[in-house]
Amino acid sequence: MSRRRPARPGGINRRTPTRTAAAAAVVLLALTACSSPAGGQEENAASPFPTHVHALALKPGTTDVLLASHEGIFELDGNELRPTGANIDLMGFAVDGNGDYLASGHPGPGVDLPNPVGLIRSTDGENWTQESLAGQSDFHALAATSGGIIGFDGTLRLSGDGKTWSDSPTQLTPYSLAGSPSGPLAVATTEDGAYRSDDAGRSWSKIPDSPVIMLAAVTAQSRIVGVLPDGRILTSEDPGAPWDSAGQVAGYPVAVTAAETEDGLQIWVMTDAGLEHSADGGKSFSTLVQQPAGTS
Repeated sequence: MSRRRPARPGGINRRTPTRTAAAAAVVLLALTACSSPAGGQEENAASPFPTHVHALALKPGTTDVLLASHEGIFELDGNELRPTGANIDLMGFAVDGNGDYLASGHPGPGVDLPNPVGLIRSTDGENWTQESLAGQSDFHALAATSGGIIGFDGTLRLSGDGKTWSDSPTQLTPYSLAGSPSGPLAVATTEDGAYRSDDAGRSWSKIPDSPVIMLAAVTAQSRIVGVLPDGRILTSEDPGAPWDSAGQVAGYPVAVTAAETEDGLQIWVMTDAGLEHSADGGKSFSTLVQQPAGTS
């Protein structure tokens, strides 16, 4: 679930000395998190390990993990991450209920798209079609619900078809957005707590007693997973309160996704330690792919 991340020198975000300060700064840094220059990415696009992972998502109906990064989409292949998409700096990324990939960001060398790309759509991460706002919008947060698309490019915007947009009647400044692929529920994380929408982003209300959650994911069953700046995991059944404490990831969190399976709630978190996974609802995590030495 998407996202924008505070830019940190040398790659994926690093753990900060003061987590409270990091939480307060996330929204202020959100729109400056894009690290690619106006002309696109570096010429060295074929990275063996993604830098600046902006969002995680799952292929619909599966637990196959997609990583939206500075170098495009990577997929989990055994204990490695394999690049499978076009060279596009995917600042915002979501997968809708039909399985389409929705994204925004900046084209890399050899990619024939405007800069910024606006909203683009794909079924495979390699071939993208232009939907709207070409050369105008760089959505640093995207979410897809059954009621449409929610995007933030400095203004919280709504679209039912990806072609036309309107401003949300309730404006927020989200750090991250998450939506249920099977319903209208959406969650926005902000510097003063988490907000929820039950109508695909048209109206928002603060979740009672919400902590300052940095990242959020929403499952098809409307379970909300929150990640605090220090890596602690919280979960909540609809309607979003109260929160239940779970475990903690090993590294500094930059993206999260989750799914409820026959074996229970599974959570994936990208951190500066690598791709971490929990098969027990966030109580414990193991590292599926460790960040290689020298890539930080």
